[in-house]
Amino acid sequence: MENHRRLPGVLTVIIIAVMIGASELMGEREIIFPEIAAIAVGMLLAPRRPWQVSRWRVLVLISLSAVVGLAVSVLLPLPLWEKMCMAFLLAQVLLVFGGTSFAPLISAAVLPVMLGTESMVYLIAAVSLTALILLVNYALERFGLRAPEAYCPVHPPEGRAWARVMLRCLLGCVCIALAVTLRARYMVAPPMLVAFTEFMNAESPAKRKPWKAIALIAFCAAAGAVSRLALSVALGLPLTVSAIAAAVILLWLLREFDMYLPPAAALTVLAMLIPQSDLIVYPVEILVGIAVLMGLAKLTDALAEARAHSGAHSHS
Repeated sequence: MENHRRLPGVLTVIIIAVMIGASELMGEREIIFPEIAAIAVGMLLAPRRPWQVSRWRVLVLISLSAVVGLAVSVLLPLPLWEKMCMAFLLAQVLLVFGGTSFAPLISAAVLPVMLGTESMVYLIAAVSLTALILLVNYALERFGLRAPEAYCPVHPPEGRAWARVMLRCLLGCVCIALAVTLRARYMVAPPMLVAFTEFMNAESPAKRKPWKAIALIAFCAAAGAVSRLALSVALGLPLTVSAIAAAVILLWLLREFDMYLPPAAALTVLAMLIPQSDLIVYPVEILVGIAVLMGLAKLTDALAEARAHSGAHSHS
């Protein structure tokens, strides 16, 4: 039985290793799709799926988001921050009207823009790797190693709920503009925008333990950066070795924190994709960025609560 519990973690490490290994062998960095680690955490590792989403919706939404991100990257002759904002906003539209809470689709749209990707390899890799995760998820359920979960469609917001969506979009764009202008783009790296979107949900479990969530995300980003620096940069080992080490540390951190945050996993793998010269500043920018984004989400909740109390007093 213990082996059964470990199997999803082993499969997650293998999938990450295959992705990084294929990228190294083919010389195509676009094959590295960090959000695969996030989807694996949600679909394979977490005790309960963190999103209301069906398997086919995951595949369709990742595909559409990757197409949107590539289109923005290739077709729009705009400054980086404007293109990232455009991809972020279009992804928010997909999220709001997609009948789901599957926020990782945001990363699929913003990542090619941030990296300046123009190759169809990105789209093929994102769709293929996502399909692989979903196939593994199906197999685990089929063999009784993971309990099936019912999908309940998420309806578009109504009434005052639209205000929170609009505020989320506005704050996200302001943060993107400031971070890119200040040359601190990892503060709004695609998985960070996913985390922010989830934090802005009034029912976000991570906000109940904000410091724990901040620490987990920062440690996971550092695990990826340190693994690559120590093994690939210092010792000259293949990037795949660094990715395997980082994935093992990731699994340990998720278990120790007892908090299965998908964006934390994506940030671990993103460290394998960024320029080597950025590895030192990467964990620092992630720590500062996630603290700011969590702070904005908590402030939004506090203001909403104050407004609700004020309204209740005025009626009484």
